[in-house]
This record gives sequence, structure tokens and C-alpha cells, in this order.
Amino acid sequence: MVITAMLEQAGDGTWTAAIVGEHSVLGTGQTKESAVEDLRRGVTGLMEYLKTKGGDPAATFHQNIELVNIEIAA
Repeated sequence: MVITAMLEQAGDGTWTAAIVGEHSVLGTGQTKESAVEDLRRGVTGLMEYLKTKGGDPAATFHQNIELVNIEIAA
């Protein structure tokens, strides 16, 4: 299963990996790779939990995602 994630580097150089949806999951790390691995562990844990509740874990993650930039007043 492939899930679309958003990656963002903070000002201090650390990374955040995020999946947004009905159940949002975040991963963080010193490197992009470690943030993605942290996210992978979180998603795996969520999917295992959802299976115990009788749900369809795959249906939790939306595959039609659009990222947009928005302007806000500073």
C-alpha cells in the first residue's frame, strides 16, 4: 500500500512527515529518512489498532490529496 505523505523541514533542520485525513499521523526525525521511518511506525500501529476494531485500515487514508499554498497576512 502506498500512502501520500507531506514532508517539511523546520528551521532547526529537523523533519516532520505527516499524513492528514480521518486519522492524521505525524513522524519526526533529525533527517528526512528518520522522519519517514517514524511516520511508517505510526501508520503501522494505527492500522493494527484499526484492524482490532473491525475497520478497514486502507480506507482510512485518502489517496486524492491536493496541496495548495495559501497567503495569510503577516
